[in-house]
Amino acid sequence: MERRRKVKLERAWLLSPSVRSLVLRTLDGGPIDYEAGQYIDVIVPTARGLAFRRSYSIASAPDAGRPGEIEIAVTRVPGGPTSEALHALSAGAFLEIEGPRGAFLRRAADRERPALFVAAGTGLAPIRAMLAKEVSAAHGAPLVLLFGCRTLDDVLWGEDLAAWGRSCARLAVHVTLSRPPPLWDGLAGYVQLHAVRLARSLPGCIAYVCGLTAMVDAVVATLGRDAGLPSDAIRFETYD
Repeated sequence: MERRRKVKLERAWLLSPSVRSLVLRTLDGGPIDYEAGQYIDVIVPTARGLAFRRSYSIASAPDAGRPGEIEIAVTRVPGGPTSEALHALSAGAFLEIEGPRGAFLRRAADRERPALFVAAGTGLAPIRAMLAKEVSAAHGAPLVLLFGCRTLDDVLWGEDLAAWGRSCARLAVHVTLSRPPPLWDGLAGYVQLHAVRLARSLPGCIAYVCGLTAMVDAVVATLGRDAGLPSDAIRFETYD
């Protein structure tokens, strides 16, 4: 059985009206050994006095300077005891975690090929961890991110994405809004509408897809059917 570890909530802030970022640090300062793309289980005491377990992808890349620190993103679900408890926590509160777990990873050989990352909502979290590791390298294969949100207010880590797009010439960031404002001149509609075109612009690419099951199923199917990506060139993870 994996060891359960105590962590402290170092800091937290809203990424959007419904999504909160939480930075957790191990109490003993020991490292959390994980790879970008993996997740942890968080054991959360709730208002009812019961402890609930919920899985959250790690949204930060491994950092040798902060080995005992990770970031997660929590969507507040009205009436959801775990998410409401995590949104109510103050800095300095204590939690427990188990993990990391998961096989939604970029393998060493993957980095030699172009990559298409497709995410919606907090499905961006593990992909953000992957990209944070990639953008520090100026040279390498092209990277394209397609991120689907409802509105501009729902764009998570928008400043990070914009900064990475400016600083890393091999990264292209595309945000598509399902409810765009009148003057929006970016992409509109669900990610399924744009994934095939972007995949075709990246011959030999590997696709990484994360979000709710319905979105992931639709994107995986259309990438295989319409973009011709073989199944071993598509990595995906769902979180509902």
